[in-house]
Amino acid sequence: MITTHSLENLKYYHNEAIQFFGSELILLKESIPKITDDRISKTATLLVSGGQTGAAFLQLASQVECFTGESIMLARSFMETVTNFCYASICDEKEYRAFILHPIYKYYHNVGHHLMDEINDYNTYHEHVDAWIKKQEKLKEIPIVQEALVMFSETKPNLIWTKKSLNERIKTLEKWGKFLDPFFSFNKIQYYSDASEALHGSLYGCTYDVGAFDPDFDHTNEDELYKKLYKDNACMILYLGTLIHESLTLINYSNNISEIWEYSYKNRGLALNLLSHIQEIDPTKVLDTYFQAKVSK
Repeated sequence: MITTHSLENLKYYHNEAIQFFGSELILLKESIPKITDDRISKTATLLVSGGQTGAAFLQLASQVECFTGESIMLARSFMETVTNFCYASICDEKEYRAFILHPIYKYYHNVGHHLMDEINDYNTYHEHVDAWIKKQEKLKEIPIVQEALVMFSETKPNLIWTKKSLNERIKTLEKWGKFLDPFFSFNKIQYYSDASEALHGSLYGCTYDVGAFDPDFDHTNEDELYKKLYKDNACMILYLGTLIHESLTLINYSNNISEIWEYSYKNRGLALNLLSHIQEIDPTKVLDTYFQAKVSK
């Protein structure tokens, strides 16, 4: 859809989106130290990392005309990290245990890499291999390492922590019933695939943001191109910010962050109004795109 907004207005809306996302990151940072729930305090490690990714994302997203492709790569990481936090916080015990044990399994297999980095010449190679094996054997004496290797593998070093696809993880969030869950699916449907293409360096991934293969869009028109970039980027920032609010919603159920949550709730309402204005749709139908995408998926 060709926007009727002026480039000047879209730049203003984009700046407002940046401010929204930044304020949500601050609220997230303030909420983490208030977590007392044992399980969520462990899964919140992802939020610490996600907050750093979000801050880096903002730096790139604020430079629309230079780093659109790069910002969506970080957007993918951010959306999956926040989704994983929510999923690991409410999934069944077996999945949660896999979440906890996976770093131990990875360390067991990667310990040899650190030793191999110390090799100076071929003559010391076998000495380092022996040290690697001895280190792993010593690790296997630790009960939690044994448990991790049983759950994953002693011979396969590259298994991921869950066999559930991202869609299946989001489905679990939907079943929990306490999120405004369409935003998880919308972020995944709208951005994840394109971000993957950009991340893996395909021709589509390197050009999709400028609409190079859209026959109804003239990407050689500089004014229209910049309008597209600012509009698309602002919408992406606003949608990603809604995931921060959902993570605060989860924390709020078992931890005392009601003041933070209420501020975020009002903040999100303003953001959704801005989103509907940028997209030039009825505010009551701001989720229509999600439902349409889900049906046609």
